[in-house]
Amino acid sequence: MRQSLAVSTLFKESILLPPENVSNSLLGYLFFREKLLEIVLGDSETNILYWVGKELGNSLIVQVIEEIEDIFLQLDLGQVQLDSQSSSFLCYRVTHNRYNLLRKERLEKTLHLEAGLMAGIAENVLKRYCAATVQMDQKNGMSALIQIAVD
Repeated sequence: MRQSLAVSTLFKESILLPPENVSNSLLGYLFFREKLLEIVLGDSETNILYWVGKELGNSLIVQVIEEIEDIFLQLDLGQVQLDSQSSSFLCYRVTHNRYNLLRKERLEKTLHLEAGLMAGIAENVLKRYCAATVQMDQKNGMSALIQIAVD
């Protein structure tokens, strides 16, 4: 399939690879994360994504909190690893090979969907109110720390 030059103009300097060198499925992912969400949701993007994620997380039938790892892998949302925990919080590190292709600011905003999903799953399993925050970490490649406060 021939790549359209029009697609290249959508991204300009916002992705780290030229669009003509990216597979169609990856380009669709980048289009969704980099452009579509920002255009459709505007200034409310992070709040809406978090709310949608939390609603989805609360609607899943999950038996144990460890299922978050499998859910993220099955949905191709990334690899999840428990980073730290206490009685009042859970902190997960989320990585994905696509994270390095997006600008940090865009990625951090769109990862509110994943943060909401994790908070919803935790709330569902623990039967306690949970709220999550996102913090980007670039120490060993791009990853996100999603901390879930358990009330």
